[in-house]
Amino acid sequence: MPSQQVPAIETSEPPRGLLRSAARAAYNSTAFLTSFLFHFALLLALAIFTFTEMNKDRQLLTVIEPDMTEDLETFEIELDDMEIVSTEMATASMPSAELGMGGAVEASVSTPVLEQEAIEPTEHFKVEFDAVAMISKDTDSLIREIPSGTTLGSAQEVVSDYQEAMDQITQELVWMLSKNKVLAIWVFDQSESMVDDQKRIRERIGRVYTELGLTTEGQGDMLTTAVASYGQGFHLLTDAPTSNLKDIQAAIDAIQVDKSGEEMSCSAIMEAMSRHYKYAQTADRKVALILVTDESGNTANNQSQLEATIAAAKKMDCRLFILGREAMFGYPYAHYEWRHPYDGEMHLLKIDRGPETAYVEQLQTDGYGHRWDAMTSGFGPYEQVRMAKESGGRFFMLPGQEDKIHFVTDRQYEPRTMNLYRPDLRPREEQIAEIKGDPLKALVTKVVYDLNPFQEDRKDVLTIRRWYSKEPQETAKQIRQEQSQIIPYGQYLDAAIATMEKNIKFRNDSPSLRWQANFDLILGQLYAYRCRAYEYGVSSELFLKNPVLPDPKRAEYLEFRGWELRTRKQLVAGDKTAPDAERAKELLAKVAEDYKGTPWATRAAWEIKRGFGSAIVPHYFDVRNRKGDMKVPIPKL
Repeated sequence: MPSQQVPAIETSEPPRGLLRSAARAAYNSTAFLTSFLFHFALLLALAIFTFTEMNKDRQLLTVIEPDMTEDLETFEIELDDMEIVSTEMATASMPSAELGMGGAVEASVSTPVLEQEAIEPTEHFKVEFDAVAMISKDTDSLIREIPSGTTLGSAQEVVSDYQEAMDQITQELVWMLSKNKVLAIWVFDQSESMVDDQKRIRERIGRVYTELGLTTEGQGDMLTTAVASYGQGFHLLTDAPTSNLKDIQAAIDAIQVDKSGEEMSCSAIMEAMSRHYKYAQTADRKVALILVTDESGNTANNQSQLEATIAAAKKMDCRLFILGREAMFGYPYAHYEWRHPYDGEMHLLKIDRGPETAYVEQLQTDGYGHRWDAMTSGFGPYEQVRMAKESGGRFFMLPGQEDKIHFVTDRQYEPRTMNLYRPDLRPREEQIAEIKGDPLKALVTKVVYDLNPFQEDRKDVLTIRRWYSKEPQETAKQIRQEQSQIIPYGQYLDAAIATMEKNIKFRNDSPSLRWQANFDLILGQLYAYRCRAYEYGVSSELFLKNPVLPDPKRAEYLEFRGWELRTRKQLVAGDKTAPDAERAKELLAKVAEDYKGTPWATRAAWEIKRGFGSAIVPHYFDVRNRKGDMKVPIPKL
């Protein structure tokens, strides 16, 4: 049957947009006009540049830190001449990913560019995809024997605590011991945040081996154990595999904290398997490797080593079991709140905790800049779940210790509901090829990476300052600088909204519930962010004319530190912003209802709760938290 062309993503000349009229009304200074002309010319140049051959030396940054990009391969996809395979949708023709089978339901990719100019239907988009580390999870009952090889169905199990996880590990080892001698390799994350977890496992591991010793299969040297740890490097803590419980516990006690803040998970797993490969082959032992960590691991290391790690595990017939944490929803990071023990300052320490997909599918901005929130996804990290699934192992998702995570929204999602939204666990290369042929995925991917504040060439435009000096003159200078970016930022939002609204048919025609949810949430967020940005332009101008001064009646222990930008429900320019606010609320409320019991609904409700207005308010520091001026290094988790 001859193939038919897939409809191209349609674009139209964006409407003038609220932000442009707001900016012109609010700022009428020579400095502003000069800055505007400069940035407008710059963005035009960037738009033109998109249609020329990309500079091969230019690194496009996504959610990866600049120093992590060197080893990553850039994937470039032309979204022109896409073709539809079928004009009718039949279950038999749907990929298993769309049906929630086998842990599948696609992901996304890296930095496209929304053009400022209208693009004729005959022209095409060029979308660049930088691999970004992510994650995924599922949740079924596991109490049944799983054959060697790829895990069928869900590779993930939600457990309530370490004891339940250890009980599951014990059962898995019993099944393996019923057929073969077994080598168990425990690999521990050395980060400071894992110290308490290591103690818990040490206490419980005695029970595990005692229980195994009471079974026929577990007697004698049927089970031998090795212990290793990792951070930036790798450390083997047992001279040779042992069946002596005291030696095993002593090895766990010997784990040192790695202060580098790096967790090279895939490299550590490969090293542990490599060092024990000859022993396992000579002794004819099956291998179970148990990784214990609370992070998803170094992004670049995950991307470059994931498939090699899976191949090595299959060659060694090694099943990978991972005791890990839930991934953040559509975002690679969470931020741990660490208060300096002497000066009382709060520091937000970035940790790798996601996302749940091979490539990000959610906006990386909260409307003012890169996200500081931490919303759980209902799934585990992509690399960890994929490794477990492909090796015939399991990912055990432990409850997070989220009391110190900044702006955390931790929800327990119903596994049966979340099964409809499973992330795609296929290799990244396969997913990229599929994005090219799927108009909805291509469109959502493009919007996500166009509005990516981690990208160096546009982070200034896509980021609105949150913290301002306590010195009035400096504050005024900072606000004027932010105001100069409002017009180009508005153009990004105008173009994204216009393109999504015009191509809503792609959303309606898609068989993927997950990608429909992505589209619906992002469209609501775009209206909310455009409203807040316009409100910032007007409210910041009002602030310059009549600043909100520190409260003279505040408690003596509250020290004024400057001003901060916050969201609020009140609109100061409602005559202009009310339509956007109403549209945002309508769309987000529908997401909260249509996808009830999922992270999409949770985030939509959170956006509504934040309000669609902006305000600059005084920021205070509680000096009672200050105990002295002693210098203490900020830890790396």
